[in-house]
Amino acid sequence: MTDLDLITLLAVRLRSRGPLSAVTATVGDLLDDAAPARSREIGAIVERMIDRGQVRQRGDEHRLSLTPSGEAELAARLAADIAGPDRAEATTAYEAFLPVNRRFLVACVSWQANPDDVSVLAELVNELGPIVAALSRIRYRFASYPARMAAALSQADDDRRWIDSPTLDSVHTAWFELHEHLLATLGRERADER
Repeated sequence: MTDLDLITLLAVRLRSRGPLSAVTATVGDLLDDAAPARSREIGAIVERMIDRGQVRQRGDEHRLSLTPSGEAELAARLAADIAGPDRAEATTAYEAFLPVNRRFLVACVSWQANPDDVSVLAELVNELGPIVAALSRIRYRFASYPARMAAALSQADDDRRWIDSPTLDSVHTAWFELHEHLLATLGRERADER
């Protein structure tokens, strides 16, 4: 399995129940490259994963998700990919992320009550910067999250859906993906977080 296979499996996990176009865009974010130019290659990788029983495709929109076999393969690949000192650094970054994440969840609820004030969300996105920078030194695939959130915040001045819409690359969408990326990388579960 190639590095692009790993990134594609990870993208399916991060965009669970997303169509191939969303998975391809996520691969592009993780690699900081023009993944749409490689959409055929990514599509072929997904087809192989479907054939191997690692990915399933559902519905008229062909939404993709990992099977238990795909989850196990991704977990094994990520555990092998980030080990030793890198795993310790990723764990430290994850532990720094958790209190910021709790404040982010509270800020999202507050924002829903007062959608004219995005300042707290913007401060939390800025606070996330050094955490993601530390993760990006371990693996570049973490690097795109702050820029995605900043872009969504800039769009939110004109359209509040850019804060929390699951159909856009909103602040919440990018934050959620970062959280999932950390959980997958470290083999953790949301239910275990305090």
